Amino acid sequence: MTTKKSLVILDELTIFDNYEFLSKDSTIVIAVDFRTHEKLEEKKISHELLDNYLKNEERQKLYDFILSKYSWFDNLSQKRNYEFKNINMLSLMSPLEFHEFLLSILIKFLSIKNVLEKNHSDEIFVNKKLSEYIELIQTSTKINILPSNSNNEKGFLTDRIEIRFNIFSKPFTLYLSKKSYSFLKSKYENLICNLNNLWLDEKSTNEIILLVEFNSGLYDELISNLSKSKRQLVLLNRRRPAVLSKNSIDILKSNNVKILNYEKFSNSKSKEFTSEKNRLTENIDKLWQSEELSSLFSINGITFWPLVKDRLKKIYDYRLEDYLKFIFQSQKFLKNLNIKKIICLGESGETENILLQNIGNDIESILLQHSFLRYHPDLKNLQWRYEDQNMIELKSKKFFVWGNNDLNYFSEQSSIKKERIFVSGSPRHDKFFKSKNSIISKNILITLSPISERSGLGDVNLVLRYNQFLTNIIQKLKKINNSKIIIKLHPGENPHNSILLEHLSKIPDIVVYQTKNSKDLIVDCEFLINVSPELYDSSTIMLEALILQKPVIQLILDDESLNISPLHLPIIQIHELEDFDEIIQKLHNEEFKKSFIEQIPTELKNYLSYQNSSSAKILELIDNDS
Repeated sequence: MTTKKSLVILDELTIFDNYEFLSKDSTIVIAVDFRTHEKLEEKKISHELLDNYLKNEERQKLYDFILSKYSWFDNLSQKRNYEFKNINMLSLMSPLEFHEFLLSILIKFLSIKNVLEKNHSDEIFVNKKLSEYIELIQTSTKINILPSNSNNEKGFLTDRIEIRFNIFSKPFTLYLSKKSYSFLKSKYENLICNLNNLWLDEKSTNEIILLVEFNSGLYDELISNLSKSKRQLVLLNRRRPAVLSKNSIDILKSNNVKILNYEKFSNSKSKEFTSEKNRLTENIDKLWQSEELSSLFSINGITFWPLVKDRLKKIYDYRLEDYLKFIFQSQKFLKNLNIKKIICLGESGETENILLQNIGNDIESILLQHSFLRYHPDLKNLQWRYEDQNMIELKSKKFFVWGNNDLNYFSEQSSIKKERIFVSGSPRHDKFFKSKNSIISKNILITLSPISERSGLGDVNLVLRYNQFLTNIIQKLKKINNSKIIIKLHPGENPHNSILLEHLSKIPDIVVYQTKNSKDLIVDCEFLINVSPELYDSSTIMLEALILQKPVIQLILDDESLNISPLHLPIIQIHELEDFDEIIQKLHNEEFKKSFIEQIPTELKNYLSYQNSSSAKILELIDNDS
């Protein structure tokens, strides 16, 4: 009797415990994700990683393919059916959000396609969700459905948001529905703003500078300086409250800064709103059934529309009313208020996207750089590939960058006209130049950049390498006498953070923070180690450490670092742990360390102009343009 060849593809949602079956020689087992790999390793089940079935070259082609799909809605034959006052409702989902969602789906889709082409089996065992991928590729092999847990998804692609905090040194995460969060935010802001007279009078005739989605605690220096303008400074925050602490309330009150209550500028029960909402809902519902989308969402002659349909439908079902409401609100306050300048930190968010599509030529829009990247000349082409201004073109009329490196980078790499780019420095780092360093601290700060889904190159192998490197460097650092090891996770919402937290929980005698103020941690450290999984993406905390004259070691995990000459100043870049011991020894040589620190300010000038005076420079740039 011929033994049946079985192919089993498992992910973290699949319920499986028949390890005897998985151990058979006739069974090929594929792990889709890191947690499944860990579980199989623990049970000593031989298996392969799904990620190993898709080469980097294929992933890079997928990345380019996704970029070509950003404006998919413009290719619809009836695209005007989804527009309101020249704004296509389908365009309001963040392109970077769309990018990561679609890229993760397609990586899995083509990886499974390659698995099926390489492994000819008599039957396939998968859960219901994975079977949907397989059925689009082949229909001849019998598919057996394995039970699975419900997919209790979290994150920005769902209706739940992640709230991170620490209780003492222990990190915690909880999840809240976006509707619940919006309700609580509204009640909180009404209470605080009414008590402190922070709401902007909706009948105000003053000229206004509008700061969009700014954290008043981080940008207090900018707020203090812009409040000196002849124009009224106003904050607009839909994602997070404009005031979260007594300090932020004091900053706004002392500088006569107001908060825009956008809810006052619309009536969601009006006939026009209800009529437009019903029209758009009906048209978009019909769209999801259109064969046109099967063609638009296809690759290599195979449609993948069934894999993305439900998620996109849920996203637009959930957000449509909010999108439409803010379009009504923004068009009204842009008409009624005398807004002259709008300053944003990004352009892909829904608030910014709607505003930038709504404003006329009489309002000047300014994008303010908010991250540190341009520190190594060899990285220009690699970083440009994944740069926001390459993925989505600059919409704002002006672009304020931090330093000469940034100015030269965008002048060379982008098609942005040089007269639109201005060097302003970084206003949120003005106060870093006023901080005093701790002299006696022996803390070693390790900052962790998570693996993102932007490039599509981060996989289970990179997660395993990350965990191993992290364990090894902590073990090495523990040998340093009287040193305290502090770990700081990236504050952004990222699935990899939960894997890092799980891994760190197994390591004793370390302190882990998710949300603690980075400046306080840097001030009290001897030196900083940043773990960067992908070379194109770097953490701004490295720049902050340089400002505070702390040595910075960047540990780079991906192999792109082999294609560059590593920096030795002001950031020490290493790729292998063998180099780590040597660098640590040097940093404990007081003479070397003193000489190294003395050279940091010279290099820092290329990264950051108008040090300690960026906020004043931005006021000058804005007022001189009146």
